[in-house]
Amino acid sequence: MNTRNARFWTYLNGHPVKLSLRPGQSLSWRKSWRTDEGWDSEACTWPHKGAGVAIRWIRPPTDNMDCDGCLREDSGGFSPLDRLHAGREVDGITFPAWEISEGWRLDEAAEADGY
Repeated sequence: MNTRNARFWTYLNGHPVKLSLRPGQSLSWRKSWRTDEGWDSEACTWPHKGAGVAIRWIRPPTDNMDCDGCLREDSGGFSPLDRLHAGREVDGITFPAWEISEGWRLDEAAEADGY
């Protein structure tokens, strides 16, 4: 049996975007911008794993700097092919039902202060 393409919606640059992935294909997106406290950025990767699509969302520490120091966030998850249209619905568009498997956040200043 052939694995089918994965088609699903996500938000990029504040707008819904429909992505399509062939089995084995991976797509990535990245954005960075200046803030009044420094810099911020985020990146996301979606690899088609055969049975579904994985997601990895990252805010790298080298780009995310505010007046208190570096910030970093990282999370990952998975959605089976049959759950790519079973998540939350916004304005008539249904997003994937991501099963989040990991996630963490680092705030240099908060860690230095013992939080």
